[in-house]
Amino acid sequence: MKWRHLAAASLFAMTTSAFAQTGTQPAVAPVAAPDAARTAAAVRVIDRLWPVGTYRRMMDGTLTQVMDKMMESMLGMRASDMMPPDAAAKGGSDKTMLELAEKEDPHFRERFKITMDVMMREMLPVIEKIEPSVRESMTHIYARDYTEAQLADLDRFLASPTGTEFGKRWMMSFVDPEMTGATQKMMPELIRTMPEIMKKVEAATAHLPPPPKRKDR
Repeated sequence: MKWRHLAAASLFAMTTSAFAQTGTQPAVAPVAAPDAARTAAAVRVIDRLWPVGTYRRMMDGTLTQVMDKMMESMLGMRASDMMPPDAAAKGGSDKTMLELAEKEDPHFRERFKITMDVMMREMLPVIEKIEPSVRESMTHIYARDYTEAQLADLDRFLASPTGTEFGKRWMMSFVDPEMTGATQKMMPELIRTMPEIMKKVEAATAHLPPPPKRKDR
């Protein structure tokens, strides 16, 4: 299996996991802005569901561990596991992706770990910068999707002892090891089917001219 297939599979799986973990929905047509009262009510709800600093809580340790486990799982797969059954039967390698990588670079594991740690650490300030716009978008969504009375109901619940605990744990549940473990289970099958998916992509785009070749600058 080509490395581009592996990269595509990893990107697809991580993107799918991210959508599932943040509750993101496909884009919808713009609608009229809710009135000020509904917006104010939505602000109170979002302040309880997504307090400032939520991204840092998700990424400080928890998300790093999640990413480590995801990549360990992927690197622990054998090359033959990533091939269609008929191709694997013809002689897929029994070596894991980690073994193959370490054969080329004996320091691969340490280099990869350091790379991931640095990337996560450097991404945090950038992600924190977009947190206000995320909170604003969620406020607009709640103000649009719920009536003022419904928002008041949510606010009362979230202000209760049980609601307070729910609000604290709502987003963190999406990076809980049990949740991420469930999403990881799709990775082997996704990688295994990626060559066939890429063939269908090539067939679907066959009527287009080849992409322009990159020119050296």
